[in-house]
Amino acid sequence: MSKKGIIIATGSLLLLMAVSVVGYQQHTKQGQPTEQKQSKTQARQDLPQGVKHTDWDLVLVNDQHRHPAEFNFQQAQVAGKTVDQRIVSALNDFRAGAQAAGYPTTLVSGYRSVAYQKEVFASVKANNKAAGLSDQDAEKKTAAVVASPGASEHMTGLAVDLAGNDAYERYPGLEAAMDQFPSQQWLIQHAADYGFILRFPKGKQAKASTMIDYESWHFRYVGRANAQYMVKHHLTLEEYIQELKKANR
Repeated sequence: MSKKGIIIATGSLLLLMAVSVVGYQQHTKQGQPTEQKQSKTQARQDLPQGVKHTDWDLVLVNDQHRHPAEFNFQQAQVAGKTVDQRIVSALNDFRAGAQAAGYPTTLVSGYRSVAYQKEVFASVKANNKAAGLSDQDAEKKTAAVVASPGASEHMTGLAVDLAGNDAYERYPGLEAAMDQFPSQQWLIQHAADYGFILRFPKGKQAKASTMIDYESWHFRYVGRANAQYMVKHHLTLEEYIQELKKANR
């Protein structure tokens, strides 16, 4: 082959290689959104079967979804606290599991009526005012840690304040720092095994969703399949319900 032919052949080969590389890069870039889209779609497709956002154990109560009237459910007693009869077995198993792991627990509170929630809110607000805050600032500070009457899911009978005995002894007023105790960590990490979720998790995204600061002691019953899905996908109850609605469930 002549020198001129070699140059032409080499140039053609280099051009072919360049086109192949560009084509591969374009294919890769085009493929990335598709993969991401499939991943998001998959997150919806693997929703627990048969679940609807209107199910009794997914009832949503927060500041944007208030229920001024009392909930009507069959009440039952667990460790002297009132809860919905339908969660008694799961709650007992949850506490028994903690006990077996070496972490006895204290059931601090369960169901609260709207009337009682008014008393709690007023009491905390009064303490904030006594500390020197104006009425408006006391209201705002109280609302950051105490649900307004009609906006507390304690009224559903599905929410409980549960603490390891040692954590509760150290923080009888219930504080986020309770999670420094292994007992509280066990409750947080194993709640979903019994159908409960840590209702108000850490993080800015979680707070933006729930509008409540992190609470290491507040657990909400949602059913095991729902709880495990929410933990797996790092969803709050609000976010999970939105997922169900998007899926027309």
